[in-house]
Parts: sequence; C-alpha cells; structure tokens
Amino acid sequence: MLNSALLSSLLFTRSLLKSISVTMKTLCTYRRKQQGLFIISSVLVLLSIAAFTLTSVTVAVSDFQAIQEALGVTQERYLDTKKEMRNISSQLRTQPPNTVALGNTSIAHTIVSSNYLGDNVQTVKAFDIALHHAKTDTKVKQRFLRYPSFIKIPTKLQATTPDTHLTQWLFNRSASALVPTYFPLSVVASSCTDLDEATMHWINGDCELNNNDVEHSSSTNPMLLIIKNGHLTVLGGTSFYGVIILLSDNGIAYSATVEHGASINGALTSSHTITLQNDGAVTYSPHLLRTLQRAPKLAKIIAVPGSWHAQF
Repeated sequence: MLNSALLSSLLFTRSLLKSISVTMKTLCTYRRKQQGLFIISSVLVLLSIAAFTLTSVTVAVSDFQAIQEALGVTQERYLDTKKEMRNISSQLRTQPPNTVALGNTSIAHTIVSSNYLGDNVQTVKAFDIALHHAKTDTKVKQRFLRYPSFIKIPTKLQATTPDTHLTQWLFNRSASALVPTYFPLSVVASSCTDLDEATMHWINGDCELNNNDVEHSSSTNPMLLIIKNGHLTVLGGTSFYGVIILLSDNGIAYSATVEHGASINGALTSSHTITLQNDGAVTYSPHLLRTLQRAPKLAKIIAVPGSWHAQF
C-alpha cells in the first residue's frame, strides 16, 4: 500500500511539474510574442514620426527656399530702384525733369520740382522723385536739392582788392580745401593753350589767353577760370566773359596783364596781392556773374538727409 501510494504521489508530482513546464513555455512564448508586437508597434510609431518629421522638414526647406528666392528678387529690384534713383538725380543736376532718360523700363517715375531763392538770391531747386518698380511693387521716394557751386558772386570790392577769404566767400571752402573735384565737369590743365569748351577750367601754372582759347566764352555762356600759382596774360584782341580767380599758396606775388585791345567782362579777383597791368578793359558785371552762377554745368545736387522712403 505504501509503495502504491508513493508511486501515485510521484506520478502526480511528475504530471504537475510537466504541466508547470508546459505552462511556463506557453507563457514565455506569449511574452515573446507580446514583446515582438510591442517592438513592432514601437518601430512603426517611430517610423511614422520620422516620416512626419521628414515631410515637415522638406516643406520647411521648400518654404525657406521660396522665401529666400522672393527676398533675393525683392532685394535685386530694390537695388535696381536705388540705381535708377542715382541715375535720375545725376541727370537732374544739368537737365530739366522732362528730359530725364530712364535706364530701366520696368521702373516708372514722377518728378515734382519746386523753386527757391537762397541767400544772395541763389537759385535753389528741389526735386521730389518717386519711383515704382512694377515687377515687385517696390516704391521709393527721395528729395534732392540742386544749388550752385558758385555760391556767392564776387563783390565789386573783391574785383579790385585782394581778399584772403575769397574762396570762403565764393565757394564756402578755404583756399587749402578748394580742389578741382569740387566743381562738376571741371577741366584741369597746366596751361591755357587751346582750352576745351567747358564752363569751368582749373589751371595749375601760368595762363596766357588769346581769342581762340576763349572763343566759346560769351555773355550768355560765361566761364569760371581759376589759376593756381601762375601769372595771367590776356593778349590783345581777346574778349573773356566770366570770372578769373588767381590763387596762390606759395607766397609768390603773381601778375595779371591785360594787353591793349583785350577785355575781361565779369570780374578779375585774387586771394593775394598781385601786380596788375591793365592796358585793356576790365569791367565788373554783376548781371554776367549771375548768369555764370546759374550755369547748369556748375550746379551741384545732393540728397536731403532723412528724405529716403521705401515701401515693399
């Protein structure tokens, strides 16, 4: 009986252990399947996130490129408009608004001009320029002032007496600061032989004038002639219209000779003492000096600070 019971107990235990083993294997298999499903689900979720992120980045990059291209085009059109503003303002220095030629056909323009009188009756003109670039709807505005470089005309006293502050009076520049580039379209030479047709000549050295040298000078087209560190001789039969200014920065007393039959109509002035031999005619003419002051080729133009306005 004992053996039988023991055998039965052993068999039962064996069966129980086998059932437990099977159960454990089943549980392990189930867990592995669950873990696999969890991993697969996680991978799918991560792939979805990656796909979404990639799509978002692609869209963002595309949008960024489109914005950059648009900004680049806008910037290019803006620079074109600024260039056209410089082109127009440079023309207005010597030309009336109705003769301005555009360099860019995509840009429309309007110019409103106003006339003013400065001190000593200088003619000052204001130009309000508005530009519109049709391709990008860029609009800019700016105001410019045109004024004479010949700011004040010589007085009658200055036409007969040296004045150390002459250039300050005429051009608002000291003698040391006055250079040829101050004058638009100035012609610089070392003598007065065969002077080019121009409104302003700057001569470094002696100047001998004959009628051929100044044949383009007249009462309606006077000339500004500056002689730096040199003697002046106006030969007989020569008629000069305008202003002759003798400057010196080396302490030498230079001379001015007007021969018989020669004439200077306008003014002969100097910043230092000179030796004048006048056998001809030197006639002070404020009317002719005003004509010279208003000469377009002596005009300067500047942008009014703070007047620039842009709209995109």
